[in-house]
Amino acid sequence: MSIRQMLVVILFASALANAQPAKSLKPEGGKQWFRGQTHTHTLWSDGDAAPELAVAWYKEHKYDFLSVTDHNTMLRGEKFFFVGEKSRLTAERVAKLQEKFGKDWVEISEAGGEVMMRLKTYDELRKHFEEPGKFILIEGEEITSKAHVNGLNVRYKITASKAETTEQAVRDHVHAVDEQGKHYHVPMISHVNHPNWGDLGVPPQDMIAVDESRFFEVYNGHGGVKNWGDEELHRVNTDRYWDIVLAVRLTNNPENILYGVGTDDTHDYFERGPGGAIPGRGWCMVLSENLEADAIMEAFKRGDFYASAGVLLDAIEWNEKEYRVSIQAEPGVTYKTIFYGTRKGADTSSKPIDFEKGKEVPNAPHQYSDQLGIVLAETDANPAVYSFKGDELYVRAKVVSSKLKPDPFKEGDVEMAWTQPSVR
Repeated sequence: MSIRQMLVVILFASALANAQPAKSLKPEGGKQWFRGQTHTHTLWSDGDAAPELAVAWYKEHKYDFLSVTDHNTMLRGEKFFFVGEKSRLTAERVAKLQEKFGKDWVEISEAGGEVMMRLKTYDELRKHFEEPGKFILIEGEEITSKAHVNGLNVRYKITASKAETTEQAVRDHVHAVDEQGKHYHVPMISHVNHPNWGDLGVPPQDMIAVDESRFFEVYNGHGGVKNWGDEELHRVNTDRYWDIVLAVRLTNNPENILYGVGTDDTHDYFERGPGGAIPGRGWCMVLSENLEADAIMEAFKRGDFYASAGVLLDAIEWNEKEYRVSIQAEPGVTYKTIFYGTRKGADTSSKPIDFEKGKEVPNAPHQYSDQLGIVLAETDANPAVYSFKGDELYVRAKVVSSKLKPDPFKEGDVEMAWTQPSVR
């Protein structure tokens, strides 16, 4: 064997050693896809519905698990909410709760001429709604300060960071969830919410810096989030965002992966239509043997899930040769699968935006090379298959359908799905 041939063999073996092992995500061997929502709000914070109405919506719409994640609170203890015409809880809405759940379920009290309703706790909701193997609740909290981070499967409320920078707030929140999980020997995850949310956004450079964070919202259904980017606010779309973070992190350390989740960020339960923050827009499909909180968390940690905004998948698979995505195709609907990635050796340097005086935008992303997050291939085939060339740092897929999304957060949106990256 020549020296050149030996070098080729060594380089190929090195590439295989660094690549993620083969993965096969499909419903077999006792595993199945579970549909879940990890970002919702109720009257316990700034949602407009009682918690039981929120939980009922998701259970009635065939979700398998739900995490209610109200801001800086958990659904524990005694909390009363004012009933009135100018309140989020009107007399009409109380009457509908009584009609749906029974008058004995709804607890009303009067004090000082004000009518109040007691909000149901997590334990009460779990006792009323949970069905083993069919529907579970996973306790959570949206830890809210300079940055918003959801803690899932947590055991007690996490105090929000008082850090003055977004980067440090994200680090504090993620660290707090990790430490609580270690303390209780329970799998917990944290995901960074709506990175493109105006002044409360988390720019890519901050997500890169907090490289212990593992999850972020690639899709958030709230009408105020700039999933598709915003030139005026200098927000890149969340696909570009994801690729920037992946490319820089994985170049420095192949272990520092970032997974993308899909959520609703529900606040509005009584009005449908475009805009707003309604349920049913984005979710995660998790592959697990059991519908139990710990099992779902472990599946998330392994990356055994995909994010959806309407498109459903049968299987996601990869090995040393190819990445394959099998779509649950609907009659009359067409699908395009886009494989994104960054090639090894790409320019990962960045620089701050050079703003004109008086035009600086808070939390603006740094500028990165166009070499990060390129389209490696597109196909209309099902299954969609990408053959690895050997020079990819990672590969991930996005499926875009021709089907318009009902009640979209932005007019003209179509149904989509995002798979997790395969690190090469």
